[in-house]
Amino acid sequence: MKSKRWLERQYKDIYVKKAKKIGFLSRAAYKLIEIDNKYKLILKSNDILELGSSPGSWTQVILKINEKSKIDAFDIIDMKYKHQNVKFYKKDFFLFDFNSLNKKYDIILSDLAPNTTGHKQTDHLQISSMIEYIISILDIIAKKNSSLILKIFKGIEEKNIISVLKKNYRKVEYFKPNSSRKDSTEIYIIGKNFFKIK
Repeated sequence: MKSKRWLERQYKDIYVKKAKKIGFLSRAAYKLIEIDNKYKLILKSNDILELGSSPGSWTQVILKINEKSKIDAFDIIDMKYKHQNVKFYKKDFFLFDFNSLNKKYDIILSDLAPNTTGHKQTDHLQISSMIEYIISILDIIAKKNSSLILKIFKGIEEKNIISVLKKNYRKVEYFKPNSSRKDSTEIYIIGKNFFKIK
């Protein structure tokens, strides 16, 4: 059951209200809208990998921006949003053999987050391990000159993650959407022009 505080925050949240009015499955849609308004990455991305795709609000945004895109979506929770351009894998991406797809992507998006504990350092370390795994398989999943959008919680592993990403992408930046809650430590890392090809 959701806490009373959480329910009160949802009721007052302008982005929750906007999402319901427009038909987005969650307020998270506005984070991707803001990111793409700044970086313009989705329209030129036809093959897309989305990690942590459920319930499907980012998928909705992607297909509104680029209706031709083909999305491989991964989550351990069923997606509410279904579309002919989306192939959903109800799988833990940590355990999935991406070599089996024999496919690389124009953009990789991850709005993944662990089940948060409320302990900021623990949550940061958990999400950092997810990101480190994504980085470890970039040679398998990322096309040359492709892009990356990753959610991270701020913390001690950031510096190392950014350092490694800069060895893989020609440009790496932080972006904090206005729709991200002010008390949240989440921030997005944007990588452009993947160049480390084996």
